[in-house]
Amino acid sequence: MKAAVISAKDSIHLQQAPIPEIGDGEALIRLRYCGICGSDLHVLHGQHPTARFPVVPGHEFVGELIEARGMGAEQFAPGDMVVAQPFFSCGNCEPCAQGHDNVCRDLHFMGAHCDGAFAEYVKVLTRKMYKIPKELNLRLAALAEPVAVAVHDVRRSGLQVGQTALIIGGGPIGMLIAMVARASGARRVVISEINAFRRGFAERHGFDTLNPLDADFAAQIGALTEGKGFDVSFEVSGSRPGIAAAVEHTTIGGMIMVVGMTKEPYPVDLSAMFSKELRMQGVRIHAQYNFIGAVELLKSGELNEAFASLISKVYPLDQVEEAFAFADVPGDYFKVLVEMQ
Repeated sequence: MKAAVISAKDSIHLQQAPIPEIGDGEALIRLRYCGICGSDLHVLHGQHPTARFPVVPGHEFVGELIEARGMGAEQFAPGDMVVAQPFFSCGNCEPCAQGHDNVCRDLHFMGAHCDGAFAEYVKVLTRKMYKIPKELNLRLAALAEPVAVAVHDVRRSGLQVGQTALIIGGGPIGMLIAMVARASGARRVVISEINAFRRGFAERHGFDTLNPLDADFAAQIGALTEGKGFDVSFEVSGSRPGIAAAVEHTTIGGMIMVVGMTKEPYPVDLSAMFSKELRMQGVRIHAQYNFIGAVELLKSGELNEAFASLISKVYPLDQVEEAFAFADVPGDYFKVLVEMQ
């Protein structure tokens, strides 16, 4: 099969590779689409702390089931269109037993620790695979994994109907969190973003936006929240100013969700955490029950028009190197997909 292989830091090339062999409890998928994630770029540039070379990147995918073996295989048939949670958890440690398989003590990510989905075929665990309706647009289905991140983050935040939310960082994940938060009953969702293209996109989708570089940024937030701040703040930028803004502009007793990955430790104003009795919650990828939630959300079609608008560009597999080069440069776009067949 054709596969995009990262053989060393900053080196990705399309080459021939063997089709994966599956065992008991595994399934073989012929891939249709895979999305480029920021973590794929981290792997490419040697910035992922535990990734192994050589490796096929990619974990946001949809494809056609070729074969499934073992427990759960009876629920599927060859030809089914499927998505799968793209990591391997033991299912036996304390976090897994508590439903926190996303922080399993022996977690292995597709595209970092084992081969992922920028290829013609990939193997997954049958117990992490889900069928999607044949009528669901496959490009949309490829967004199941990032949608699951948003579902996980909103659910873990405890956001209540009628509350307010601040999204710090309006990239693909930030925008998905905003969409899911609004659909979950938030009465006001505000996106703080430096990039004018992203702010314009958010405004066209009905969100209030702010530029954190504005001199009166704090005053604008005060005006939007009657001086109270937001019930929940999602820090998605992974930046020092973003962390500071989340602490400053979250209301008394509010929740700060740490979504963005930071490159270095950032200070937190503990006096503000103390005086406002703030809560802070870290989140990592998504628990399996939230991946199921994302699949069901896609099947419902409720947000599919909004989700589809995030797909900015699609490359064929033969141009995967160009796709990565494009996605590696910040620009006026959101999600880049690669089409396998």
